[in-house]
Amino acid sequence: MNLFIASADNPISHVVPHRLHEKPLFTIDVGGGDIPALFIEDGKYSFYLTNHLLMTAVTAVVVMLVFAYVASKIRVKGDGLDAYQTKGRLAQMFETICWFIRDEVVRPNLHEKTDRYIPYVWTVFFFILFANVLGLIPFGAGMHLGAMPVSDHASHFGHWGGTATGNLSLNIMLAMCSFIAIVGIGIYETGAKTFFSHFNPIGWDGPKLMSYGIGLPLYVLEWMGLIIKCVVLAMRLFGTMMAGHLVVAAIVGLVFAAASVSQLLGYGVWVAVVLGCIALTLLELFICLLQAFIFTFLTVLFIATVSHDHHDHEHEHEHDPLGDEAQMDLDKFTDPARLAGLADA
Repeated sequence: MNLFIASADNPISHVVPHRLHEKPLFTIDVGGGDIPALFIEDGKYSFYLTNHLLMTAVTAVVVMLVFAYVASKIRVKGDGLDAYQTKGRLAQMFETICWFIRDEVVRPNLHEKTDRYIPYVWTVFFFILFANVLGLIPFGAGMHLGAMPVSDHASHFGHWGGTATGNLSLNIMLAMCSFIAIVGIGIYETGAKTFFSHFNPIGWDGPKLMSYGIGLPLYVLEWMGLIIKCVVLAMRLFGTMMAGHLVVAAIVGLVFAAASVSQLLGYGVWVAVVLGCIALTLLELFICLLQAFIFTFLTVLFIATVSHDHHDHEHEHEHDPLGDEAQMDLDKFTDPARLAGLADA
């Protein structure tokens, strides 16, 4: 109960990182003053294992274990058509999600390059999804309640668990991976010269006034735009996942605020808060999936913008089946013999 009262008094405690041990694993002298949010005290950075860092490792392990199991159910076993059927509903569900991401999200943007880069896309999507969903499970509350009868320091376990993607540091690293993937794939697919020319549509071969007076600022702005896009990926994921937990914690605080006025009022508010928290948790579950999809979808779009050469688009346009069919229809309706027959009629 003390845990929930403390949490209600300070809802932010649900989303900030918490140390899991008293003494730091190591310290580094960085100079300057105290920055508690970065674990810097007296100019020394102290490294602690935090709940968010632990949940990041747990997420990675869970992803590997789940997909090792799923792969064992999808792997070909036996003879005949039955050998190619995915066994188990869990494996079938993940297979369907993988198929949707590949054929409905990645292939329309990366086309023939899809199979080359789909492992990275799947990894990003499922890592974010699992981190988001694991953040909804109250590991800390369960450990706290389990330790209360035998330990005087049960409150220490209250902040175990948490949403790893609610930490901006992890999201920045995910955004950096997307940035490296965008630049690396762009250079690999189009060549360094073509890739860097994307950022200066005017080109460097024209008059110096145009190339450097206008082209250079455009070049800088395009790079800044790409960096900002990746930063926004991190900020969107961080803000959304943190906000959901803050809202739930603030609503739970209403129970204790009402109970301080009247116990009967507290129970009445408790019923409304329970129903509201159930609805918000279901909404958060949807947001967990939505944010993983948005991060992945935007990453694919950014990769697609730099991985296709302009000549490829012109070539696709020239041989577009729909364009050829439309041209055949136009030729049929503008055929001179047909027009003469219509005129005689």
